[in-house]
Amino acid sequence: MEKIPITRQGFRNLYTQLVYLRRVVRPRVLEELQEARLYGIKIDNQQYLLAREQHRVLQKKIDDLQAKIARCEIVVGGKFLARRVTFGARIAVMNMDTGQVFHFQMVGPFESDVCNGKLSIDSPVGRGLMGRNPGEEITVLTPAGERTYRILHVDL
Repeated sequence: MEKIPITRQGFRNLYTQLVYLRRVVRPRVLEELQEARLYGIKIDNQQYLLAREQHRVLQKKIDDLQAKIARCEIVVGGKFLARRVTFGARIAVMNMDTGQVFHFQMVGPFESDVCNGKLSIDSPVGRGLMGRNPGEEITVLTPAGERTYRILHVDL
């Protein structure tokens, strides 16, 4: 099984979400399911069918989080002295077409959130940036078309 890199904070977030679903949400859903069973397990008992579906969806979320956590490998600190784009690095890049400057932290796919400045190393832009130095320009083919970026700054 291939290990997926993740930061400590990203791992904590996944684990906290799993614990919340197990300890808070699941007992509530099971209680609703038991209450609905009191009215009988019949096709016309919509409350029971809804509670059973909620339990099924919740269990799928829990199983998905457990699978993600099992595949995670926490990566700590920068391993390179050179200022290169690596996992966990905080970078500033400029879109050469629009002049916009973006600030990102390079993270694994389970914790990526571009709106909050977390760019996945598996995304097209992330793959293009990995291993590059400040001042370099890269051209990346994205779903929205071809984009050119210049790396302005890298913090490890």
